[in-house]
Amino acid sequence: MFHHVLKTSVLVATVIATVTLAAAPAVADILYVSTTGKNSNPCTLGQPCRTLQNAIGKTPAGGEIHVLDSGFYGNNAMIKKSLTISGNGHTVMLSVPITIHKADAVVTVRRLALNGKGSVQHGILVSAAAAVHVEHCLVHGFAGDGIYLNSVGVSVFVSDSVFRGNGGWGMMADGGGLGKLAIDNSRFQDNQAGLAAIKIDSTIKRSIFSGNVSSGVHIEGARGSVLSSTSASNANGYYLSNGAHVVFESSVGYANSGNGLYVVGGSATVSNSVFTHNGTGIFRDNPGVVLTRENNTVVLNTTNVANSVSPLGGI
Repeated sequence: MFHHVLKTSVLVATVIATVTLAAAPAVADILYVSTTGKNSNPCTLGQPCRTLQNAIGKTPAGGEIHVLDSGFYGNNAMIKKSLTISGNGHTVMLSVPITIHKADAVVTVRRLALNGKGSVQHGILVSAAAAVHVEHCLVHGFAGDGIYLNSVGVSVFVSDSVFRGNGGWGMMADGGGLGKLAIDNSRFQDNQAGLAAIKIDSTIKRSIFSGNVSSGVHIEGARGSVLSSTSASNANGYYLSNGAHVVFESSVGYANSGNGLYVVGGSATVSNSVFTHNGTGIFRDNPGVVLTRENNTVVLNTTNVANSVSPLGGI
């Protein structure tokens, strides 16, 4: 009887130890950084690391880094693995962009405010990745672009985010003819220019582009759709060029000093949309094509339509 109880106790202890060991890696997958931390720390909640780069180096592929407070987080931020950086709304300042450079990496930046202080060139630089997710972020004050993508075949998803006061584009995405871009419920305001989608298929939904010095939205050399969005008080609301083929549905170009919609070297199919109080409501330049349905409203512009459009049941 004693031997049976002893064997049972040993078995139970072995099972508990095995379960504990199996669960341990999951805890290590979440690391922490703080302005009061030290890089010699193990990056735990109780002993956080000091710099973002140190935490990136210690985070296993697929892990998460949690930012515990606002402040300056170092002179490097190079990501070469899949991971998530989550900030609970805290501000992160760096001397360089957060750079993603790994072809198969899936990287998420969530609930962070990235502040460029007017001197850092970009907020997020994507030179290689499989996918990048930007969720609930504020990207502002960068000398160049808030996000700069210059890589072939990357899928970029931006939701519930604000790009404000950047010296270049709020976001510049050059996909080299491959990849995809999805923007949902986001704002691009008071930048030099709003959003550029160059040679990357794009979907823009429920978003606002306002107060940008140049264009609110520039789409070039790829397909796209603009759904339930507004581009207002820019130089140009929507600018399509060089083989862009874009569908507009339930969208607005309002009070742009130049054109609500400018199409040159591409095509636009426009339905249930409003272009009003612009310099020109719709400007079709050769060899552009504009197809419009009769449910659009193009009124109260200095010039409503420049050059002819091709009505699908009238304008």
